[in-house]
Amino acid sequence: MAAPVPEVFGRTGPWTEAEFLALPVDRRLELLDGALLVSPSARVRHQRLSFRLAVALDAAVPPGLEVLEAINVRVGPGKILIPDLAVVAVPGLEGSVCDAADVVLVVEITSPGNAAVDRAVKPQLYAQAGVPHYLRIELAEAGPRALVYRLDRGHYREVARAEPGCPLLVTEPIAATLDLAALATTTRPPS
Repeated sequence: MAAPVPEVFGRTGPWTEAEFLALPVDRRLELLDGALLVSPSARVRHQRLSFRLAVALDAAVPPGLEVLEAINVRVGPGKILIPDLAVVAVPGLEGSVCDAADVVLVVEITSPGNAAVDRAVKPQLYAQAGVPHYLRIELAEAGPRALVYRLDRGHYREVARAEPGCPLLVTEPIAATLDLAALATTTRPPS
């Protein structure tokens, strides 16, 4: 396990975006109005679903879009979030931060350690930044549940949902039917 990084944990006062981007850590840190949001490492089920969902969306993505995992998305001055997945309208982006104006869909997979932020804080920030589509997947004992939102006059409006065990039909910006339960549980057979 890595030792705490003094630059992060020994600091007092607000962080600037430049200071945040200069941090020498590769962790799930997000910036919100000068404060760092630290998320716990995702559980295996979360990571499995995130990776396999990225692969499934990538297979369905139309030309001109690209699926990326865990990228820094600037949703406003001093506000950088890391969605589990982002679909961007500028394939081949470089750099360490993507502007929200280039993002057409964010996907957040909600786990116990990040549920409040994914349900309340992040949707509001993504909507204020103008991200047109938001997909939230909630991991539950019965299986993944999905809620699909479209931006409507500055706020997200639910346009589709899939209860545990039911396929998720996404129509925009990517058209795909996804079996979230299979994506969350499928593993490679032992050799």
